[in-house]
Amino acid sequence: MISPELLRPYPFFASLTDEQIKAIAKIADEKSFPKDSILFKENTSANELMLMLEGAVSLFYSSGGANSSLCTIAPGAIFGVSSLISPYKYTASARATMPVKVVNIDGAALRMMTEADQKLSIVLMRNVAAAVIARH
Repeated sequence: MISPELLRPYPFFASLTDEQIKAIAKIADEKSFPKDSILFKENTSANELMLMLEGAVSLFYSSGGANSSLCTIAPGAIFGVSSLISPYKYTASARATMPVKVVNIDGAALRMMTEADQKLSIVLMRNVAAAVIARH
């Protein structure tokens, strides 16, 4: 569990109600990873939505042993959006390019929240789409 105040300043969460932010804070925690850590791998179960607090992460595809860089995630951005989109498998891998600190949100719990709250579902999907489009 984290403080809801940690989420409030970030644009991804700005259009959520206080109650929605408090509920998400209850299913989130802070994690740190050293440089070169793999935060998740392509084609594995997508269990976490992450908000970058500090550092940078490179999203990349692994195919045939060669890595193809997709983009870099900077502080304030979310990643791991596959945790909200069926079939809930990461479509890319994520590597810390420097030490990072993230807010880690439980993807399954967040999906359950969106099933119970259609307005939350709509807002999060719009925000996910905007975040992904902003990467290109």
